[in-house]
Amino acid sequence: MDHISRDAHKSWRDLSLYLPVRARMRPLLRRKAQSLAHTGELPPDCIVTSIFETGESVMCVTQFAFGGGARHTLIAPLAQLAFDRSGPLSKEIDLLRARPAHAPGRRPAPIS
Repeated sequence: MDHISRDAHKSWRDLSLYLPVRARMRPLLRRKAQSLAHTGELPPDCIVTSIFETGESVMCVTQFAFGGGARHTLIAPLAQLAFDRSGPLSKEIDLLRARPAHAPGRRPAPIS
């Protein structure tokens, strides 16, 4: 895991306590999901089922519904998802982002 401290790794693992959670796909991710679905307009939301670190970025496993309830799974960067700003997952991500730059571990991209 690319020289990540045990504490930082634990922080990402702790985010899984808030899953699954609904998130809004940002436009780039939604276009990619739409191209995979090959069907009518997709809803803007997806369900995040897992969060993990690849060593270079924080990724999420997402599921989205299309065509009569069928589901498709997509792995996407955390930055391509927008979470409810008042929800506990968003607050935990904000705490991780607020760590000083010299603190061990990765800092996720800003969420708006």
